Amino acid sequence: MILYNISIIVEDSSHDDVLAWIKKQLPQLSADIRLLKMLDSPHEGTTYCLQITAQDEQAIASFQEELLPDLQQYIATKHTEKAFIFDSKMQYLSLD
Repeated sequence: MILYNISIIVEDSSHDDVLAWIKKQLPQLSADIRLLKMLDSPHEGTTYCLQITAQDEQAIASFQEELLPDLQQYIATKHTEKAFIFDSKMQYLSLD
């Protein structure tokens, strides 16, 4: 099982617009996505995370194709230098 995470760090002056855009986009996607707000973030501003769990890399690739280009475009055109995104993939491991 893989956890795919997109973190969005956004300045306070832009955070309402970015959050509204994210919430508008999520219902249009086919994946089961969780939206989180990071508490006690080490960064200035607000940090949001979009997360999906998937069985394989193909499911992650499909999710990336559905959301990532639009998110990158939105940040680049509407919130230049006010928001930063990065993504990561994590694999669940057994404790034994």
